[in-house]
Formats: sequence, structure tokens, C-alpha cells
Amino acid sequence: MSFKGWMAVVLVLGGAAALAGAPGSGDFPHDGWARVLEAYVDDQGLVDYKGLSVDRAGLDLYVDAIGRVSPENRPELFPTREDRLAYWINAYNALVFRGVLARGPEDESVWSGLVSGLNFFGLQKFTVGGRVMNLKSLEDDLIREPFLDPRVHAALNCASIGCPRLPREAFSAATLDEDLDAAMAEFVAGDLNVTVNHETKTVTLSKIFDWFEADFVRYEAESRGRTDGTVVDYINRYRVSGSAVPTGYRVKFRRYDKRINKQ
Repeated sequence: MSFKGWMAVVLVLGGAAALAGAPGSGDFPHDGWARVLEAYVDDQGLVDYKGLSVDRAGLDLYVDAIGRVSPENRPELFPTREDRLAYWINAYNALVFRGVLARGPEDESVWSGLVSGLNFFGLQKFTVGGRVMNLKSLEDDLIREPFLDPRVHAALNCASIGCPRLPREAFSAATLDEDLDAAMAEFVAGDLNVTVNHETKTVTLSKIFDWFEADFVRYEAESRGRTDGTVVDYINRYRVSGSAVPTGYRVKFRRYDKRINKQ
């Protein structure tokens, strides 16, 4: 059986019970999405969008499933915070794939257009749990604001080189906390997103830390009790021992790399 046909069988048969939904089962199926990631994402997080565009049955089945079911209209399938957050992260990343295919896998950036990113993140519509929304509202209203967990910024991938690396596996409720910690630790580990220059006493950060600074500062205040907390304080929680950014270094932000994350 071809990958396309096998994928369809896996998702339909493997996910039917969860979508039928015994109350409190906490078992929405992400295995179809995991198979897409395994097949079309490499170890660097780059995506074979052209290959996916001609063998998209698995992605379409998963997106159709999230179109019917979500924590909003079937809360009994998502009894824990981890169930809900894993769903929304996976849904966002899968819808980004669908959005790229809708524009054409040959596109150089999803940010192109008269207003940068508006067409892709704001005007493109998707159905999630029976509700029509765009990617921006999904991220802001259903992920950032309800969960108040800045680690999501190391897990959400917007089809751009400047985004965090897309993993080759779906996020799972069972390991979500550990996986989000690992994702943020990876994001701040290398020079690409956190570059420290001890000679000039500056640190250059990913633009993500600029765009979502309020999320990181609010976490420091509300979860850590640091009313004077900064983005650098948050970053240092995930830097390995001995590599903390020194207090007092001037902060700069790197220009965001909007090139599409294609293989």
C-alpha cells in the first residue's frame, strides 16, 4: 500500500474511537499529524512542501479532524490542560502546512503581500472545531492568552526560517511539559537566537522575543514573582549552566528571517 493509502487507514481506523469520544477519554488522535511530520520534515526542521503537495491525504484527514473537533466543542475529549494545549499547538502547525499548500509550495515566503503576513496569518480562514478562524486569532485567543505559557513560542512554527525548529513528531499531552522545556532550551541555546557579545556587552535576540516581550515579562511577574523581570531573565532559565546572559547587557533584536522553511 502507498504511503498515501496507508496514512488514510491509520488515521481513520486509529482515530475513530477518539473522535467518537467516551467522556473524559482525553484521546484525540494526533498520530496522523505525527506521520506527516515524520515523512516530510527533516532533522533541521525543513519541510518538503512539494512532496507533501502531491501526497497530502494524511494532512487533509488530520486537518478535517480538527475542523470537526476541538476542546471548545468536545471538551470531554480534552480533560487536562496538557490535552488542550497539545491540541492547539498541533492544530496551529498543521494549519500552517495547509496554508502553505493553499498558496503553492513554490512560494518563497508566507509573509509576502501588501501588508507583511496579513494574507497568510489574518485573511486565510480555517475551520477548527466547527468555528471559522485565522492563524492569528488561533495563536492569540486560543493559545497565548488562555495558557499564559511563553514556551509555546518555541513550539509554534510559522513556516519561516526565523521560527523555532519544527520537530518531526507531534506534541503529546503525556510529555508536553518536558517537550516544551526542551523546545525552549533548544531555541535559546545557539547563537542564532541568542548571541552574546562580551566585548560590546550586548546580546542579540530573535525577533520573537521582541514581538512577544509582554508574554515573557508577564510570566516572570505572575509565575515567578519578579515585577522587574525581563526577557533576558526568562531566557536565562533555559540557558545551560555557565552560559547565562549577564545582567545589564544591552539588548538588540535580530531581523526576522522570513524565508520559507522548505527543503
